[in-house]
Amino acid sequence: MRGFELDQLRTFTVVADSGSLSAAAPSLHLSQSTVSEQMRKLEVRAGVPLFVRSKRGIELTPAATLLLERARRIVALNEAAFDEMRGQAIKGELRVAITDYFRTHEVAGMLARLRECYPQLSLHVSTMKSTEIEQAHAKGQLDLGVVMNLSAGPVRPAVPDPRWELRREQLYWVCAPTLADQLPDPLPLVLLPGDCLLHQIAVHSLEAQRIRYALVHSASGVAGLQSMLVAGLGVGCLSASSIGDGLVRLGPKHRLPALPEAVFSLTPPLHGERDTVVQARQVLARQLLV
Repeated sequence: MRGFELDQLRTFTVVADSGSLSAAAPSLHLSQSTVSEQMRKLEVRAGVPLFVRSKRGIELTPAATLLLERARRIVALNEAAFDEMRGQAIKGELRVAITDYFRTHEVAGMLARLRECYPQLSLHVSTMKSTEIEQAHAKGQLDLGVVMNLSAGPVRPAVPDPRWELRREQLYWVCAPTLADQLPDPLPLVLLPGDCLLHQIAVHSLEAQRIRYALVHSASGVAGLQSMLVAGLGVGCLSASSIGDGLVRLGPKHRLPALPEAVFSLTPPLHGERDTVVQARQVLARQLLV
């Protein structure tokens, strides 16, 4: 049979996002050996290597990166076709807000897939801070939001709700490679303003270990923050999917405090929600995972 197996493509998207076969297995409700076997078969069918194994897990080959976007689209279209056949396709208007840190390099593609899969859905999307999203949602100014909390610690610890949790990502100290060779003292910080969650956890973590720092630059958004860090202006704190080219993760040798995980989740249901919002929450819970 010519083509790819849908289950293998779905597993592939989760493995790519998780960074390892073992991390992907619980999300897929499969054993690690089953995940490994599916990926072996996918590589055989593709006819090219898809993964490079390393101590940190797996990295995608150039061929796998090309396949990933197609795989996500195929999986999303399959979900949409299933919803349509069951009379559950979403239509109408939907006001959505997403935290700036959520899958920075991928969110545009995810929204494009939603528009393609549900052409009768009119999306109004904005980027806001998590606290602002929660406040607007509680007031009925938004239908749905994607917010960020932390897995532990004194700053916005997450209240686990597996129904609406989308993903967890490790937070890392990052900077340009040239700065990583010898970190200055005091540590030059490049962060978003003080009401940013990652600003707060970065400062709190350094102060708890009495590490000297100086706030040298402040960006208005994650894109600006990434640019300043790539330029070598200082050290910042980013979630795993926000770390792009030109940045390196700082490891144990740099003696910086450990950081918690970022927990991304959908805002919970409100009493009296429209049917469109109820349907959209279920769809987004699936679509934003691939």
